[in-house]
Amino acid sequence: MGSAYWGELRTHWRPLLAATMGLGFGIGLSAYTMGLFAPKLIAEFGWPKSQFALLGSMGLLMLIAQPITGRLTDRFGVRAVSAVGVLAGPSAYIAFAMQPGSIRAFFAIAVLQIVVGTLTTSPVYTRIVAERFERARGLAFSIVMTGPPLVGAVIAPLLGRFIESDGWRNGYLLMGGITMIFGLIAVLMTPPHIGVHQDADVPVEPKAGYGVIVRNPAFWVLIVGMILVNIPQGLLSSQLKLVLMDSGAQSQTATWLISVFAIGVMVGRFACGLSLDRMEPHLVAALTLSMPAIGMMLMASPFDSTIVLALSVGMMGLAQGAEGDIAAYLVSRRFGLSVFSLVMGLVGAAIAGGAALGSLTLSYTLGLWGSYAPFLMIGACVTIMGAALFLTLGHGSRKMEAVRA
Repeated sequence: MGSAYWGELRTHWRPLLAATMGLGFGIGLSAYTMGLFAPKLIAEFGWPKSQFALLGSMGLLMLIAQPITGRLTDRFGVRAVSAVGVLAGPSAYIAFAMQPGSIRAFFAIAVLQIVVGTLTTSPVYTRIVAERFERARGLAFSIVMTGPPLVGAVIAPLLGRFIESDGWRNGYLLMGGITMIFGLIAVLMTPPHIGVHQDADVPVEPKAGYGVIVRNPAFWVLIVGMILVNIPQGLLSSQLKLVLMDSGAQSQTATWLISVFAIGVMVGRFACGLSLDRMEPHLVAALTLSMPAIGMMLMASPFDSTIVLALSVGMMGLAQGAEGDIAAYLVSRRFGLSVFSLVMGLVGAAIAGGAALGSLTLSYTLGLWGSYAPFLMIGACVTIMGAALFLTLGHGSRKMEAVRA
């Protein structure tokens, strides 16, 4: 590739590192750690799995929180918004550690975590890449989106052992301390002016901005497609260890497989980011976002050896990694900077809505059949449907100035 491509990374490495660290230690990290607490909580308090599965439905709050976060970021900038989220986020972990064992109290704390944690999500941190990168934008998005799985791959096995030795309450307190320390470092590294200015290509008034957004056909493809491919998301966060153990994996093996999932997410992010800088995004999207269907079908099959389970979670991780890159890349190419974070917030709301819908479906199927297999098959089908929608974007989803090898 040309020197200009890699030159962007050398020039803007500091804000890129800030965004990666901020997103990595934000609420997205819970997708790789929450499942480690689930077996302990269920065993100690006797919560039914079908009720615990409703935890994913708390993501419905993102339908409101994500667009608000995006609008706040467009107005006040990345540093101001993320600082509030970083300082307030540990309060949820402290509350988890002190909760008495009521599942209603647990859900209430989950609501608190989502409300404050939304301020540390992709609509905030991807704004840095949208402003600073042009030629290497796909790769830069992949680096930032690698934050949560990278941190998750390192922390998950360590946290799993810590929970086994020191208890789940201390595990939550440890998470609160870690996220605050590294989150504050990211805030201090973020340039103070990122996101505080508007560009001239899109009207800046909120109503005008919404009008530009809803008239763009790509917006509706992103919304519907992301809803469908994220219906299995509730299974991949708080329920993944339970699913693996239900398939025959021992507790420590299941914890290791969660790390395999996180590594798959990282590989998927980089592969997708590089592909987006060279290939038609609609083809990249359709191919990568359909991959979890294969993993879910394998997991629902009677083949439950460790190798098969590792292959299953690895494939689901690859697609999970590609998802964030695809959304951010398409939004950055189709919308102006003055509404970038808002659109990312709306797409994030669709992702959360799909995950919440999936969690409700999972709770129903668990209550009806007592098995994860029916939901895995449903998830595989809707994932293929959602991935196929991105083919409708055609060649218009990409600008010609994107660099090629």
